[in-house]
Amino acid sequence: MSQITISPGHYGPGTAARDLIDEGTETRKVVDRVVELLKNEKIAVNKVVDTQSTSQSQNLNYLVSAHNRTQRKLDVSIHFNSSGERTTKGLGTEVLYVNENLKDFASKVSKAISVASGLKNRGRKKRTELFFLNNTEEPAILIEVCFVNSTVDVNLYHTQFEKICRAIADELIRFVKPNYEPKPAKSPQQNVSDGGNYSLPQIHKSGGVVGGFTSPSLVSRLEAILQNEKLLQDILQKGVDEKVFMASWLDKLKAGTLTTSDLLGLCALIVEKELSGT
Repeated sequence: MSQITISPGHYGPGTAARDLIDEGTETRKVVDRVVELLKNEKIAVNKVVDTQSTSQSQNLNYLVSAHNRTQRKLDVSIHFNSSGERTTKGLGTEVLYVNENLKDFASKVSKAISVASGLKNRGRKKRTELFFLNNTEEPAILIEVCFVNSTVDVNLYHTQFEKICRAIADELIRFVKPNYEPKPAKSPQQNVSDGGNYSLPQIHKSGGVVGGFTSPSLVSRLEAILQNEKLLQDILQKGVDEKVFMASWLDKLKAGTLTTSDLLGLCALIVEKELSGT
């Protein structure tokens, strides 16, 4: 018996929330990766993808009917949220439920995504009007990964995509295998000693991670820079003073949402200006 059935909400690109990213596109990316992680752990999983609907009502009926045709213990729908106008505020992740037996589980999933990614934890939300939650015949949750109109959320989603998917997969596995314990991820120091790809720590807890370094000494130097907040402020202030980029990047540093990817990109812009002499 398959234990989990999971589907991306909506019916493809352009059929859902759109702003900095397209919900119809990103839901499929998340589902594909989560399914892969579940299979890696020998969890039987069904993936449902709607490629034929032409309206929201058709889509909802298709997804619920397809879920209900499978054997499983849990139904999962992946979505992205939107609050309308674009914002630079972090809005966060949340998990929707209607079955009271899933209240605590919904909280665990939301918290896991938040801890893994730095997204604000909006927690569990009981929603009694949603077609998917009301009509799937097994316990169901609907995961709102982040907000498509939040620059902070989308940046964290892009930089922490793998961690988000792993957090979702781990909690789904725990639902069907309560004693499951995921294998611990290697630390940056372990990566260096193992001779693999090197990665930097986050600037702040909500920051991103840059991978692919091939030199332990380079990683060491960059780690020292990232731990020197005064130096980071001076670097960004130089870019602002020379009108290379906006002062909002300093605000991101202070708010804890600047990532190592952001920093390296901004440094490249400063160097470009120096070399061009403009």
